[in-house]
Amino acid sequence: MKTNRVKYFLREGMKNVSRNKLMSVASVTTTFLTLFILGVFLILTINVNAWAEQIARDCQIQVFIDENCTDEQYDQIGQQIQKISGVSSIEKCTKEQIFNEVKAKLEKKGSASVLAGLENDNPYRDSFKVSLKDLNLTEQVSQKIAKIQGVANITDFQETAGIIYSISESIKNFSLWVIIVLGVISAFIISNSIKVSVFSRRKEIHIMKYIGATNWFVRWPFLVEGMVVGFYGALIAFGVIWLVYWRLYSSISIQFLQLVPFNAMAWVLIGSFLIVGIVIGFVGSLISIRKHLKV
Repeated sequence: MKTNRVKYFLREGMKNVSRNKLMSVASVTTTFLTLFILGVFLILTINVNAWAEQIARDCQIQVFIDENCTDEQYDQIGQQIQKISGVSSIEKCTKEQIFNEVKAKLEKKGSASVLAGLENDNPYRDSFKVSLKDLNLTEQVSQKIAKIQGVANITDFQETAGIIYSISESIKNFSLWVIIVLGVISAFIISNSIKVSVFSRRKEIHIMKYIGATNWFVRWPFLVEGMVVGFYGALIAFGVIWLVYWRLYSSISIQFLQLVPFNAMAWVLIGSFLIVGIVIGFVGSLISIRKHLKV
């Protein structure tokens, strides 16, 4: 596409936006609201996924070893667990190590006497803390570990994992449908807005068609108008989301779960907003001008 044509399309598209100020404002507002809601669900999804990863790191499978196992068998069990598909890493927790950790905690609370006399009769068992690559594999990995000879007991967080996975998937699916519905509504409103421009210039369009102008030459100024509307809506949505999230991030404190910093997801948000906003504007414009190209 030649540079002069590009300049012409951009100039005419911007003129169309300024000619129909009221409808352009309505279209930008609708696009902004759509993208704002998109931003809310994106941020919620990103934070839920981050929380799920954090909980997954904390919700390790605790594998307790039979007290009759030798040190060599203990190490062999660890090697078998490490080979199981889905296992990220394992951490050895000897009964001496566990005893000393519990003793140190009790000493800080002034209750060290609880373990008095148990140094030579350690009540704890050797164990492994097993971290998973995916929290959804908890049940599958636990069943495989239980089959290993020498494993006495397993403590997992299967119920917690199921709840987190269910919440995460529900938010993703609901977000997708909300965006689809709002996107269609926004495209419809932008389409109606641009129809005003098309209708006011219908005679000019017909003349251009009669003298040989191609459909795309006629379309592009209106497509630019729709994309400009989507672009403005995206910028406003990003600015408002940034302000709202910044206030929430600085005021909300969750004891165990940390909100994801805005900088860590800024590019995802602005990229999503620009793509969705421009696509909505483009589609809305494409729909609105189709009728008037039939001469």
